[in-house]
Amino acid sequence: MRGVMRLWPKTLFGQLTLILVSGTLAIQLLSSSIWFDVRYAQVLEAPVRLMASRTAQLINQDRCIATAPANYTARCLATKPDTQPGNDRAARRTALLLKQALAYELGYAPAIEMIEVDLTDASGQPLVWRSLFGLQTATAHVDFAVPLADGHWLSIEGHELQGWSGESAWALIADYILRVYVVRIIGVIGMCWLAVRLCLRPLKRLSDAANALGDNLDQTPLAIEGPLEVRQAAQMFNTMQKQIVAMVNDQSFFLAAVSHDLRTPLTRMRLRIERLSDLDQRERLKQNIYQMDKMITQVLVYLQSANQHTCQFIDLDSVLRNLCTELSTPAEPLPVSGRGGMLYANGVLLHRCLQNLLVNAQAYAREITIEVERSSSGVTLRVNDRGPGIAQSVLQSVTDPFVRADTSRNDQSGGFGLGLSIARRIAVSHKGSLVLGNREGGGLTACIFLPLREGEGASAQAKA
Repeated sequence: MRGVMRLWPKTLFGQLTLILVSGTLAIQLLSSSIWFDVRYAQVLEAPVRLMASRTAQLINQDRCIATAPANYTARCLATKPDTQPGNDRAARRTALLLKQALAYELGYAPAIEMIEVDLTDASGQPLVWRSLFGLQTATAHVDFAVPLADGHWLSIEGHELQGWSGESAWALIADYILRVYVVRIIGVIGMCWLAVRLCLRPLKRLSDAANALGDNLDQTPLAIEGPLEVRQAAQMFNTMQKQIVAMVNDQSFFLAAVSHDLRTPLTRMRLRIERLSDLDQRERLKQNIYQMDKMITQVLVYLQSANQHTCQFIDLDSVLRNLCTELSTPAEPLPVSGRGGMLYANGVLLHRCLQNLLVNAQAYAREITIEVERSSSGVTLRVNDRGPGIAQSVLQSVTDPFVRADTSRNDQSGGFGLGLSIARRIAVSHKGSLVLGNREGGGLTACIFLPLREGEGASAQAKA
């Protein structure tokens, strides 16, 4: 079963083609039994008509004369012969055909009793499936009896070869396979391709829209077109997108409003704390308020990082140079290798994204370096460090909001788990990505990819 499943096509086109082609072949093979019967009757037709023409004179006599042409035997019987042919179906068909042929020769249709009908090959063996294609010339053996005017029955047994076209048997087989099987299978494959192309085009758009929904909730709604089921799926997808957008907007508005409004009581708390006489308690409360205010600021920055912002061509190398000058220390000079050139982006957001990555690296690691690589598809920035890295179990989720590799929550040990989330959101808002990975030998690599727009390379050169 596993072997069969491995051979099973993965695409809908492949599955549909395999099912229809297999079904067509099975139906064709089953229906060949009908063709066999037709072919069997056709093989008998020429010999039976030849028998009628050769025996018409014997039958058209007033009395029984037991003389017959070559390959024929005639007998005069006093009574009606006992007729129990082995192939009743062939006997009935042959009787009808023989009666029609004799009616043409004699001018009237005599009564006929079929005694035996058979088709044999050159060695005298009955022909079965081989007569379907006629690889061997068949010989018809027909034994029948007709009543005469004097009351006797004339029994005639004859042997005649089947009619033949003169073509090679293999040529006939090739022609049959070509026209019946190959042409039909090609037609089925063509219909599968057309059906898949027409029906799956809307499904492909639905798949692409669902894949892009995570990066851009405000994308253009899907066009309602295609089969009824696809139109219903597209309509439900558009409805789902509206509901998700409304839910996210409500959630963002609620968080932003709460975070903003919390600053008013925090300000009043600061004023009241100043009146406390206990210096130790006052410093502790100040520190708590400072941490709360910083968390509120990071939440607001996180919510704003996904909003649509105005983009323009910026000098990425200049942004990196200014940022490294601002954050570098004698112990960590933050060297940069490679050039990014001009990039269509939001300079403020990109500055904040890179700053979060560098600050995070400075808080946990050492030997920090920045690599920049520009290609035809986009710009890749790698922030490498030598530090403890991140456990593999949390490496994929560490860029989620409020998730930290370090489980502590104090300000000195790294903040509240929003720095990498903000950096990832900014990268995604620029249609890019942020991927974290542990380095061989210890440390972490934060890789940001920012794609270029179509034709951006030429535009960037013009701006430069």
